[in-house]
Amino acid sequence: MKKPKRANWQDLFFVIGTACFFFSCIATTLQVAKTNEPGEVEMSAGYMQGRNYEEFDASPLQLIGVNGRIGVANNFDMGFEHTFDVSKDNEGMYKTIWGDAKYQITNHNDELKKLTFSSGLLKGYLYDKEAKIHMTTLPLYFSSSVSERFTPTFIYRYELNSEKFFPDSESFDNSRHTFSLGFEYYLKQPDPSKWNPKFGFSIGTNVGNESNIFLINFGFKFSSPYK
Repeated sequence: MKKPKRANWQDLFFVIGTACFFFSCIATTLQVAKTNEPGEVEMSAGYMQGRNYEEFDASPLQLIGVNGRIGVANNFDMGFEHTFDVSKDNEGMYKTIWGDAKYQITNHNDELKKLTFSSGLLKGYLYDKEAKIHMTTLPLYFSSSVSERFTPTFIYRYELNSEKFFPDSESFDNSRHTFSLGFEYYLKQPDPSKWNPKFGFSIGTNVGNESNIFLINFGFKFSSPYK
């Protein structure tokens, strides 16, 4: 069996950025600004591919994620996720666990064609023995549902990566930024008394001192009845 190569910091910045984007967009199936209703559960799975702009023809990073979210209170939800590295020759090095919380700041009545803005905190841990990196992210979500079934979304993330749980000064010196644009689409007319399937898709870029990355994601989500 081929022994996995030891990760260097450029490799880690690459996967951290892509994994953060993956969680923000499609591993959770494009996490829109609107939070889950209290008691509403979501289960999702998705696929992400990331390519370094300078080596675009090289084998990409590929991740598969599974996620669960629950509405905790009005305008507040929480989620947990595990991502699996299925990239060629990586030996699963970049498997990661995540947790996050999100608060919906505007449009509490969830009116159509009005801007919904939310923010929160995302925490991740890349736990392979060759990597072991903590990730701390401040996300900003902007959505506007143009209909009951279709919601375009823009996401910005400020990302700090460190060897310890809390970011240090070096983390701020090497911060990364993710910008993504995508949409979430109900596959049928949403009904709060039934399970509702959705599809999400997004593209984006993750930029920093070490590398710039192109990202593309897609996945599916199922939300539970809550009325």
